[in-house]
Amino acid sequence: MKKISLYLVLVAMIILSACSKSTGNATTNKATADFPTKPIEIIVPYDAGGGTDMAARALARKVSEYLPNNQAVVVVNKPGGGGTVGNTQVLNAKPDGYTLLMTSTGALSIQPNYGKATYSHDSFAPIMRVLSNPQAIIVKADAPWKTYDEWLAYMKKNPEEFTYGTAGTGLTGHIAMEALSKDEKIKAKHVPFDGAGPALTALLGGHVKGVVVQTQNPRALVESGEVRPLINIGSNKEEGFDGFPWASENASIDVYHGLLAPKDTPKEVLDILHDAFKKALEDPAVIDQINKGGANPAYAGPEDFQKEITESYKKTGDVLKEVGLIK
Repeated sequence: MKKISLYLVLVAMIILSACSKSTGNATTNKATADFPTKPIEIIVPYDAGGGTDMAARALARKVSEYLPNNQAVVVVNKPGGGGTVGNTQVLNAKPDGYTLLMTSTGALSIQPNYGKATYSHDSFAPIMRVLSNPQAIIVKADAPWKTYDEWLAYMKKNPEEFTYGTAGTGLTGHIAMEALSKDEKIKAKHVPFDGAGPALTALLGGHVKGVVVQTQNPRALVESGEVRPLINIGSNKEEGFDGFPWASENASIDVYHGLLAPKDTPKEVLDILHDAFKKALEDPAVIDQINKGGANPAYAGPEDFQKEITESYKKTGDVLKEVGLIK
């Protein structure tokens, strides 16, 4: 009798445990099915007005039409630390899909190489790539070099005579020029500025001979004829820049901008977010807004996006070691 009683108790415990798990799963599934039930925040780890911020706001204005329950999406700027402040906030956020990150190469692939970020290149759950901008060497319209070949010949005869501005030391423009210099066996003199805007201003004022910036930054100046590109240091075609030489694969440094979530966000939630934001990125109104910002949408799914993040982390790390910015 004791054995039978013990057996019945064990059976009862197993049934109760199964019911409890079933109830828990049902609650989780219901929460996922109802997602989202409140507004979603996109953290941008840079100041308002830049390329990452522009893309985030273009999507935020339209994506609620494609989200279940038509929930609002708001953009919050959290600049600082080269993007590490905003990235860290999302790293520590609850993984429920209500706090997302729109970040770029500098904050996610470059900063972890310095060893001071609280995260690495694979610390987040990728949702999708939104933009992928090549970079270019830009000179004034009256510069003596009409073609890249003429400039290259000058560089080989006059090492370190060419001064070029970028948005900052160790950032994408600097890294791109260092990669190109190594590939072409040339030397240039780097002049860092606090952003692409000041670098372009210095170029127009004759304080530097060229700049290396993302192609979206000088687009209006290229169209007005005040400056001209010499070479596309990237792998993507851009309107207004596709008629110029491309750097080799060794020297190509693209700048991605993409959407991610905290690492342990449920796959069901990530799928809902991915599908909604992809539809928004394909919306003509969003495309038009991004085009007006000087860029083009460049979708990539979660796996391809993470692959690009990882490859960029490794490639930029190699260049930073070569120029002595990291050990």
